[in-house]
Amino acid sequence: MKRNRGSEFDPYPYSFFRSESAASTAIAFILLLGIVFSVFSVVHLGYVPEWKTDAEHSHVADVWEDVTKLKSKIDRTTILLMSDQNSTTSNITIIMPLRTGSMEMPLTGSSRFSGIVSVNADACNMTIVTPVNGSERVINCGTISYTSNNNYYVNQIFKYENGALILAQKEQSVMKLYPMIRVSEVSDKNYSFSINAIEIRGFADSLSSNSDCSVRLRDCSFSSFYDSEDHENMSSFALKINTTHPEAWEAYFNETMKGAGLEKDKDYTLDIVENDYLYLSFPENGSDSSLDRLYVGKTTANAELINGLI
Repeated sequence: MKRNRGSEFDPYPYSFFRSESAASTAIAFILLLGIVFSVFSVVHLGYVPEWKTDAEHSHVADVWEDVTKLKSKIDRTTILLMSDQNSTTSNITIIMPLRTGSMEMPLTGSSRFSGIVSVNADACNMTIVTPVNGSERVINCGTISYTSNNNYYVNQIFKYENGALILAQKEQSVMKLYPMIRVSEVSDKNYSFSINAIEIRGFADSLSSNSDCSVRLRDCSFSSFYDSEDHENMSSFALKINTTHPEAWEAYFNETMKGAGLEKDKDYTLDIVENDYLYLSFPENGSDSSLDRLYVGKTTANAELINGLI
């Protein structure tokens, strides 16, 4: 008997179709996975660095705004204390929150940004040199600073010292907000210098954190530090500022003295000595300018760092 091949069940065509369908599904999945990884790579390599750069820039901008508010509060407090030096009002306390913390960035695998807030981590002092017995009077100005710890945006250092707010990055620094120092011509070629120094007291302390913190300035007070009217024959003086940013102070004094109508090396001397401190003297030998008065006041505050906002 002949076998009827047409009546028998043949599984091979169906097996072939199933194999072809499974292969198509696998290929489609691989292609889809490749597209997903390609998109992820483009976003991660092309956009995430820009997002992180913008986020770090925004973060340091927030801290800068807070530091400028700190300077403004100290300036306003100084003016208030100067207005009535005989006031019996109790000493003033200033509390300034710093937004040093940040939110985590979604979809970037990035942790919070961090930085270091420091009090008196760097030396800064100002010396008044007068011809009366060659005496020197020193004010230990102290510092309050913030140092960013960025991975993408250029790192910044914001430093408050002796009433000035300095921005430093890499090897350069510039004074963005000026101290309370005034030079004025009270009569023809006769000049008055008014200097209000800021002394930040307290132990050296640093707070490295990716969360917010606050700076507390306690026992803010004002006192008269030096007045040339109390001394006879006071015709000249010299000023030495020991700082890690002498070039910023040099640019500031050049601008201030020029604005008062004085000329460097003719009316005054201004030099950076051994990259260690700034030296200013007035008047220069042979100058037709003269000193009418030198007044130095001093605002004092005890600083401490607090973890968290207050």
